[in-house]
Amino acid sequence: MSAIATASWYHCSLKPVSRSAGRSVVAAAAYRLGECLHDELYQTVHDYTRRRGVECTFTVAPVDCPAWAHDPEALWNAAERAETRKNSTLAREVELALPSMLEPSTRQRIVERFAAELVERYGVAVSVAIHKPSRSGDARNFHAHILFSARSLTSDGFGKKTRILDDRKTGPTEVRNLRQLAADIINEYLAAANADIRVDHRSFKDREIDREPTTHLGPAATEMERRGEETERGDMNREAERRNELTAERQALDEAIETERERISSPPADREDARERVQDDTAPFVNAVKARGVVADIQSGDGMKWWQRAAVQIFEKARNLVMSFAEKARSYWRSWEPSKNPESQRDQGGRER
Repeated sequence: MSAIATASWYHCSLKPVSRSAGRSVVAAAAYRLGECLHDELYQTVHDYTRRRGVECTFTVAPVDCPAWAHDPEALWNAAERAETRKNSTLAREVELALPSMLEPSTRQRIVERFAAELVERYGVAVSVAIHKPSRSGDARNFHAHILFSARSLTSDGFGKKTRILDDRKTGPTEVRNLRQLAADIINEYLAAANADIRVDHRSFKDREIDREPTTHLGPAATEMERRGEETERGDMNREAERRNELTAERQALDEAIETERERISSPPADREDARERVQDDTAPFVNAVKARGVVADIQSGDGMKWWQRAAVQIFEKARNLVMSFAEKARSYWRSWEPSKNPESQRDQGGRER
């Protein structure tokens, strides 16, 4: 089996569905599930039955909860009624990237296990929608929208709030625990499929990776981008990707310079290494002798024999290569100096909006 790589497509984010932001949890559920749900509070119908790309949906709840908890329309209308304040958190949503190389049934089992863990951990109800990639987007972008109630659900209906995710002390740790839980489940199924890739729940910063994360577009911006309309969030992501590409090129150049420097400056490790180096460097001259029988400039006024001239040319080739790498490195670093790059100054001092 080849070396295990870390997936670049993975993400697992958690965000609230809040009434203070003017949102309806019934509308959120209808959009993600691709269903038609009647919103009792706002006396409207949210019909997303024509939405494409919904691979599968399901709703789970604690074993002793009322039967209506498995009906998304009844469940999320009850969640709306349970909240009386105008700034209430109505639900929470996890958006989870899923492996495109696995079968649809396996992706569903991953999300079923994660949803069951949420029910067990918080006693909440959970509605899940697994979405396929959009026709114009990244073909790997299989992902799940996991909507779960802000309150625990008992046989008598909705009860207490799950405060552990709201608390400033416990909230960040709990979010990291959920991210790790999701990654562990996914990695278990990737290993079972003998996949040569795994996911890592840690941030780029925690992994000491010099890469700028992109911003989740959200449904409105995603739809606009699909129509070819550029959005502010889309522009931010494109700019982040551009800087990440430059960073990756600079790192690759640094590594190439270091590798070549070590190769030229270090002695051969053993006799075989020395033989391979000589064969690689003299190959053009050997081929010329085989093709012509002689080296074209064997008779010259410089007083050197052909093999001496070959040695000089090899040395000049190595020196020119190192100088070329060094010049490219200087050019890259100069382009990143704030004093010489107004665009870089804008990025560091605050993005223009």
